[in-house]
Amino acid sequence: MKIFIYLLVLFFALITIHTFGQTTLKGKVLDEKGKGLSGANVSLNGSYDGATADVNGNFQFKTSEKNVQVISVTFVGYEAYNQKVILNSQVLEVNIKMRETSNQLNTVTVTAGTFEASDEKKTTLIKPLDIVLSAGGGYDVTQTMILLIPGSQRNGESTGLFVRGGSAQESKILIDGLTIQNAFNTPSPDVASRSRFSPFQFKGFAFATGGYSAQYGQALSAVLAMNTTDLASESGYVVNFNLVQASVGYTQLTDNQSINGTIAYNNLTPLFAVYPQNVDWIKIPEQLNISTSYRLKPSAGESFKADIIYGKSASAMMFNNQDANNKSTEYGIKNDNLLITSTYQKVLDKEALWLLKSGMSYSYNQDDLKNGLIGLSKTEQRSQARATITRSFEGSNNLLFGTEGHYAQYDLMIDKTKTQEGSKYNYSLNDNYVSLFSESEFYITRKLAGRVGVRGEYSSLASSFNFAPRFSLAYKTGQYSQVSMAGGKFYQTPDYQYYYQNKTLQFENSTHAVLNYQIIKNKRTFRVEGYYKNYDNLVRENPPISGYFDANPQRFPSGKTSNSGYGFAKGIDVFFRDAKTIKNGDLWVNYSYCNSKRLFGNYLVEAQPTFVSNHNLNVVYKHFIAKPMMTVSATYSYTSGRPYYNPNNPNFLSERTPDVHNVSFGANYLTNIKGNFMVIYLSVDNVLGTERIYNYRYSDDGKIRTAITPAANRMIMIGTYITISKKKVLPEDMRKN
Repeated sequence: MKIFIYLLVLFFALITIHTFGQTTLKGKVLDEKGKGLSGANVSLNGSYDGATADVNGNFQFKTSEKNVQVISVTFVGYEAYNQKVILNSQVLEVNIKMRETSNQLNTVTVTAGTFEASDEKKTTLIKPLDIVLSAGGGYDVTQTMILLIPGSQRNGESTGLFVRGGSAQESKILIDGLTIQNAFNTPSPDVASRSRFSPFQFKGFAFATGGYSAQYGQALSAVLAMNTTDLASESGYVVNFNLVQASVGYTQLTDNQSINGTIAYNNLTPLFAVYPQNVDWIKIPEQLNISTSYRLKPSAGESFKADIIYGKSASAMMFNNQDANNKSTEYGIKNDNLLITSTYQKVLDKEALWLLKSGMSYSYNQDDLKNGLIGLSKTEQRSQARATITRSFEGSNNLLFGTEGHYAQYDLMIDKTKTQEGSKYNYSLNDNYVSLFSESEFYITRKLAGRVGVRGEYSSLASSFNFAPRFSLAYKTGQYSQVSMAGGKFYQTPDYQYYYQNKTLQFENSTHAVLNYQIIKNKRTFRVEGYYKNYDNLVRENPPISGYFDANPQRFPSGKTSNSGYGFAKGIDVFFRDAKTIKNGDLWVNYSYCNSKRLFGNYLVEAQPTFVSNHNLNVVYKHFIAKPMMTVSATYSYTSGRPYYNPNNPNFLSERTPDVHNVSFGANYLTNIKGNFMVIYLSVDNVLGTERIYNYRYSDDGKIRTAITPAANRMIMIGTYITISKKKVLPEDMRKN
């Protein structure tokens, strides 16, 4: 706790208050009828200076900016307004009249199963800066999504997205529509790893927790679609350093193209020195990341993007090995990961009725693992191509056709030559996957809209075809509220490791039904959604010894397998956001209830899976302070106990871990160095030092029980982010938020 207090003092000591000759900007934001627009956002482009219009549309704020600037005004359902102004340290009055956009507040939109957030949507719920400013998210896209969006949960010892009773393998992450095969860093035993991406790589997110679009497949539960940023707006450097990472990036912008390069070095030694670890690290995690991106915009209706990300990491630790009667065993990781993506988009006609979107990617992941005397080498490669063409019609109706193809290769080597067994095993698999899909969005009336689609898939690994219909309907019940429903069939090729032993396994599948009510009014959002999900054809293992259950998460599947598994998940998700009640405050609350059982994998009977908790609650509050210019945030998270296996209890998975409570704190201070923007940030996870037990592991004889806890009781991060630019403006992604 002393270290926490010391870092708080250090953080605020870094804040120096600067005084400038300031201009006062004031005025009124009106609609076309002359009525004040309460809640309109008024700001200066390239700065954090701004205000929110009051109940009568009046606004006022001070700025230290000088000379010619651009004032920007936005309001949900209205066209963005921009006007040049001259700032000269005097009082400047500006009255603004905004024009309502069509098909926004008065038109229904399909929302069942999906939280969408992008710069192109007026009803944006989540932006990249929301991820950065949310305490407890660790500046990580997936971790923060779990805090902000209902339906998903955080399992502290496991890596991945766990959504509505689904396993991590059932949720897919996409970048610009392209599947990311290894979205997370390779995890150590019982230590969850982060995703490989920065939130500022993206301009928007769409998290479909059920009933998702026919454009996507190979996910029984959920899809997180992330869209990369467009052409950069200025040249300049970005420098970031904290207790974990030091990085530098440079962007060069010309008239219609930009190129960026970033290099980052991660080493957790300084972080571990600040706070003691519960893990015995032999080699402290170390990582090198190199990335580059290229953007080309030849014309208003045409764009090309290319991104290359390479990462190399290594770590080693001692862990309690269930296969060695819970004896301490060395586990080492060496990882190489490469991801190359490119997309091309073009409007095909002068009327902009036809739109082509295409993309290609290649990913490579090499893991060299050491588990005691056993060595494992895993290589995964995936090449894919994707294209869609959309025809727009009058009244926001459209029809989309698309196709995608993948070639995946999996290689595994298990080296037991140093053990008594003295053997080495090699496995190899290839999968050719092809899909065709079509989808249409249509408006029957301004209050009734729908989306219907169909998807067909073939996998050479599963040696079969599937046909998956999807639908969504939405009806507007009032000016600000609507109800939506969605459903459909979803297929997924089983975990490829099962195919090493059995090449006859078929597609697993699930059926979704979702019902949703949503109201968005006066900077407040309330949403409640009920769902039911039925699983069929899940892979089931027959244990080599009757009644034997291997709870080791690092185990390699053994025994006979079949598609005889099944299960269900049902529940309700509640979401509330209030950016109105407390001035300069933003409150997010989400609660999820999930009831799920399944018979799959090596489960002995139908039971609630070990990765499912019945109750999850997250309360996130963010507050913006004008002087000094900073944000503070706090998060409370609650997760009810999950099932764990006790070999001494004849009732399979009947015991529960303790409930998990967590309080996090974050602060960000914005200042400048010779006109270049600088952000100083501080975050603390588990401020109260609450004991958190994620699971229990038992020795083979059942006599020794080990609690699985976080790598550290409390996690602290402090660092700074600096942009160096000739234009002396914020990066585009921060400016938009």
